[in-house]
This record gives sequence, C-alpha cells and structure tokens, in this order.
Amino acid sequence: MKGNILKYLLVIMTLWLSFCLSLLAQDKRPGPLFPPEKLHILEKPREWQDIDKIMYNMRIRSGDVVADIGAGSGYFTVPFAKKTGNEGLVYAEDIQKEMINYISQKVAKLQIKNIKTILGNVEDPAIPDNSLNFAFIANTYHELEKPLLLLKNVRKDLRSHGKLVIIDWDPKKDAPFGPPKEVKIPEETVIKEAEETGFYFIEKHDFMPYHYFLIFKKK
Repeated sequence: MKGNILKYLLVIMTLWLSFCLSLLAQDKRPGPLFPPEKLHILEKPREWQDIDKIMYNMRIRSGDVVADIGAGSGYFTVPFAKKTGNEGLVYAEDIQKEMINYISQKVAKLQIKNIKTILGNVEDPAIPDNSLNFAFIANTYHELEKPLLLLKNVRKDLRSHGKLVIIDWDPKKDAPFGPPKEVKIPEETVIKEAEETGFYFIEKHDFMPYHYFLIFKKK
C-alpha cells in the first residue's frame, strides 16, 4: 500500500516539475519592448511577412475599421489604411510615445486621412468600444505585460462580428533574427488565453516561415 502511494506521489511530482520547467522554457514573459532607437529596422521590406497575403486571409474590405495594436513604425498601418479606403479607419496604437510620434509624422508626410494614432497602455489600447471589424496584433504578443487584461479590453472594442488576429514569432520555427526563443509564446498559449477572455479560435494560416497566424471571433 505504502509502495503504491510513494509511486503515485513520485508521478505527481514528476509531472509538476515537468510542467514548471515547460513554463520557464516556453513562457518567459513579457519579452522586452522593441527599442525606439531601432525603428529603422521595422521599416525594412519583409519578404518573410507578406502584408498583401495577410490582408487577403483576414478578408479586410473597403470601409472596415481596423486597430493595429502595438503598431511600432506603422509597417502594417499604412497598407491597412490603403485597403480600407476613405470610408474606412485605422487606429495605430502603441504604448511607446516614440512609436506614436513616428507614425504621426509618417502619416502627415504621406497625407493619409484615415489613420488615427492612439497612445495606449499595457492593459487597454484605449480604442472606442464596439468600433472595430478587426483587432490586429502582430509581432507584439510576446511583449504584452498583461495579455489577459488587454484581450478583455480588445474584446469590448470589437463589434459583434469582429475578429481578433494574432501573428507572432513561433518558438517551433527557427529564425535567423527576431526575439530570443525563450520569450516567444507558443500558439497553444495564445489560443488558451484568447479563449479564456471570450474568444473562440476559427482559423490558422501557416505560410510565414517564422510566425503563426491565428484568427479568433467573439464568443
């Protein structure tokens, strides 16, 4: 009897240790924010992240309202604005003021009228409730300090038929650049956290060599 109890306890301890090690190895968060002094890197062409193919699979249309959350240099923001057209609107949100200033200058130079910049915070992108067709989070999820709180607030911002799109670095795919593997968030964690905050998983696309591409809808 005692032998069976000891074996049972040993199995439980082994599973618990394995779980803890897995969390340490794959879910070290948040990763560091992208440094504003390296913004020029974000503006380089990305053959490994095809924005036209991304927008095609999102099914963005003219007139849509899109939030680019963690917009950085506005790499995705400008193509979104062109795709949604004069009847559409794109919110470029970031929690770093340097990024927002950069996008504002870029938008003014390009004379784009359907982009609004927003300085958000780690818990809330500060976008109007019930306003979005798409909330887009690319190359940023691993940097989120409070992902569950942020996703709950994003859910409020989406219309009833709105979609949440998350593209981030896949720890299962070796990349010659980008964040270190230990801060990359597995797609299983992203799906779990999205489902915990009121979303359900509807699509996955796997054409990018270093990223996963997940789409969710509100429950």
